[in-house]
Order: sequence, then structure tokens, then C-alpha cells
Amino acid sequence: MDLQGLLTRNWPYKAAALVLSILLWLRVSADAQLAEQAVPTLLEIQVSDSAWSLREVLPSEIMTTFRGGRNEVFATRFEENRIRKVIDQVEDSVVSVKLSPSEVIYNRELGVEPVAVSPAVVSVRLEERVGKWVAVAGRTDARAAPGAFVVGMRLAPDSVWLQGPASFVNRVSEVTTDLLRVGAVSRPVTQQLGIALPPDLSGLSVEPATVIGTVEVDSLVTRRFEVPVSATGLGVGSGAGTVSLEPATVTAAVSGPAAVVDGLDPADLTLTVEIPAFFEGAASFPVRVRLPEDVAAAVTIDLSPERVSADSGPGSAPSDP
Repeated sequence: MDLQGLLTRNWPYKAAALVLSILLWLRVSADAQLAEQAVPTLLEIQVSDSAWSLREVLPSEIMTTFRGGRNEVFATRFEENRIRKVIDQVEDSVVSVKLSPSEVIYNRELGVEPVAVSPAVVSVRLEERVGKWVAVAGRTDARAAPGAFVVGMRLAPDSVWLQGPASFVNRVSEVTTDLLRVGAVSRPVTQQLGIALPPDLSGLSVEPATVIGTVEVDSLVTRRFEVPVSATGLGVGSGAGTVSLEPATVTAAVSGPAAVVDGLDPADLTLTVEIPAFFEGAASFPVRVRLPEDVAAAVTIDLSPERVSADSGPGSAPSDP
């Protein structure tokens, strides 16, 4: 066979083998070249002295330099590495902490090694840890189903012992629960709820860590009362004559939770009409309703009619010319 035949025979396989050998040589050549790469490093500081809490670490960014084959060093950019330090005893609010490459926790399977940490020393700022009782506020998405009324949310216990950095704890008077998700409800619902605390604040704790939350639900009822209407204002009284109202009574439909509405008495409702000064003749005026404050916040009232007619009797003061 001639030389040309030897060169062209099975040429696709020969070309592929040549390309593969070149790629392999490039890989071996790259691995043989040492390189260094600085990558961010997470610094985890644990303060075991219960009288102190971590406030901040300066500088906040730590870099570790890795050395190894070029490809392996490049891969460290996508790996998470960290340094963990424990402060056992605190004598001052600022502590200097030394960092060493030997303390870096990293993926050893990459075949690289840490050779430097920058900075080599960080300043850890601490603050006193304090505690106090704070109120707990519940959170819920509960809404009343037809025919029901969401009275509120009851928590047990309704206060917890909060401990943590003084700068935070001293300005907090209340913490909130996780959201009690129930949607539309027609009867009471009870769940165990965690206390929502800032996730990025170190050294913060609460006791107890959970409370029992109950969405209180009552049935929605309506009662109707026939209530007399009184005339008040500058147009009524001594020397101003008399004012008659038509109708003299108004129907008040009070709707709300049964526990509130069922305890109402007609005497709890006061209906009045404000008569202006120098009123003479006949006119209609809106009826005003007054209820005890604790009741007014929980109910709605519909009046029928909403306005009444007023007629000044003999002896009324003359109107302005």
C-alpha cells in the first residue's frame, strides 16, 4: 500500500485521536501550572459568654487565598468556605480575633490549599445581653364566614421573656407571632405559633419560643329596638318654644357578635336630633346614635327612618330676617 493510502485510511478516527491527545495535553499542562485565587470566606463568630451578644465584625468581608492547579483554583470561586471562631470569655466590648489559613473549612477534594487569610485579624464588637418581659401580638388572616363574626385573637401566654443585645431589647415592647393561617372561619380555631424574631440578629432568644393562639369567633346576630328620639340643640330649651318630632320613635337594627348584642338594653341607645338656633317652621333632620364606647366599636347600626321631621310649636324664637 502506498504512503497516501496509509495516511487517508480511517482518517476520521485518526483526527479524533489527535484532537483528544491535544486536549489531554492542555489539561495536564494547565494542572501542572500553580495558580492562586482569593475568594470570599464566611466568618462565623459564636459568643459562649451568656452575658454578651455579637454586634458586628470589622471588616465584614474576609478573603482566603487558595493555591493549586489552575483549574482547581478556579473552581474555588463556586465553593463555599468558612471560618468558625468561638469567644469563650469576654473582658471588653471589643475583641481582636486572629484568623489563620489552617482554620479555613473548605472542599479538600479540589486538591487546593489555603495559604493566606485577609485580614489576618478582625475586630469583634460586642454588647451586653439583657432580658425583659414583652407583650405578644397575634397575627392571623382569619376572616368571618357568612353569619359569623371574628371577635379577635387570644394568646396564651400573652407575654414572653426576651433576651438579646441591649440595643435591640431595650427598645422593644412587643413581639409578634407567626401568621395563623385559617382563612374564612365560622368557629374558633387554635394553633401553636412561633414567635417571629429578626433572623439576622445574633444572640436573640425568647422564652417560651411558642404560644397558643386562638381566633375567637362568635355568631353574628341582629336585634331591633324601638327607641324614642329626643330633640337637642340651641333651638330647644327655655325661651325657644317647643319642638315636636315625627315620628317620635325610630327602629334601630343593631348587628354584631351575639355576646355583645344580646347584652344590650334599649336604654343603652340614645337617639337625638340636633335642632339649630332660631328654628321656626318645619324641616327634617338626621338622627344621631350614641352607644357605650365598648359596644360602639363592635356593632353596626341601621336606623329606620334615618331622618325625622321637626315642627316648631307656638312660642318659638323668630328666625333671622
